Amino acid sequence: MNQNLEAKIESTRKELIIVAGQKGISSTETLKISQLLDSLINEYNSRERMPEYMEWLDEKRGRGFYGNN
Repeated sequence: MNQNLEAKIESTRKELIIVAGQKGISSTETLKISQLLDSLINEYNSRERMPEYMEWLDEKRGRGFYGNN
């Protein structure tokens, strides 16, 4: 699943570079693409941290990793 998201991030990044070069960095279209890219990166980072969060949560609840123990 992250591979698909990584590809989406890369294609959006390339699109941002092209549009910013053509229309300027303050154009409405550039800003919308930039916001989309931010959103995709935030989603990617959230997914990457989820296993660490689940392990931390289990430790706080007094269980092992994902309920093992």
